[in-house]
Amino acid sequence: MLDLNRIDRDRKAPTSEPEEDPSPAGAAQRKNAGGDIHRVHSLLRRRIIFGEIAPGEVLNQVHLARDLGVSRTPVREAFRLLQAENLVETNHQHRVRVTAITPADVDSVYATWIVVQALGTALTVPRITPSEMRAIRRTLDELETHTPPGTASSTEWDDSHVHFHRALVMHAGPMILETIDSCWSRSERARRTCISASLHSYGASHEEHAGLVDAYAQGDVAKAIFLSSRQLARVARIVIGNIDPGYEPVAVRDALKMATSNAPEPKLPSGRRT
Repeated sequence: MLDLNRIDRDRKAPTSEPEEDPSPAGAAQRKNAGGDIHRVHSLLRRRIIFGEIAPGEVLNQVHLARDLGVSRTPVREAFRLLQAENLVETNHQHRVRVTAITPADVDSVYATWIVVQALGTALTVPRITPSEMRAIRRTLDELETHTPPGTASSTEWDDSHVHFHRALVMHAGPMILETIDSCWSRSERARRTCISASLHSYGASHEEHAGLVDAYAQGDVAKAIFLSSRQLARVARIVIGNIDPGYEPVAVRDALKMATSNAPEPKLPSGRRT
């Protein structure tokens, strides 16, 4: 027998999500929720990129919410953002796991970075003003004061390093900068996992940075592209070699060829520019 009262109740029941509370209390609640999402995402993202949460580790939504003092909703939304960055993945059992670092992923990310960085360099070098050039030199000076075995922590060196390389593509435009930042995020985890902070690696970076600054000061687009592309390719090969020595980085090789096809190999400076 049909339950007419039930049919009538179902017909009157709302079929869409309830409207947001327009009151000040509702606005404050939404603001707090958005702040929690940003905080949780930033914290987890940094921990994953810096290797504090290892590849393959399972992230428990309930435990994280409890440890961070938030509800499960910000954690769930943070997981979605991390998944979009390929930092976590969800399996068929809905378990969230930090993605593995594969040589194919590293090859693809660095190849993309080489090509986009070359474009950003080509757009920036001709537009550098004298005051911007002086700022780049100051950034390099700051970076070198933080280079081990200096007095600053590796975190300070990392921050200065990012600031220096972002300055080198300051006129690239927002979309290109966003792509470069994405490549940095996707590669930094692999680099930190696979490369030890040895004096040799810092010494190589020192010479490459000095050469880049010289190229920018000279307005030499081809030289700047060559040096930045070669630096990225060098790091990519080290990382990939540590993951799988037998893997051939075809994408990086082809990207390097594309980016430097019209650039003669310059001679690196023997030391820091004064």
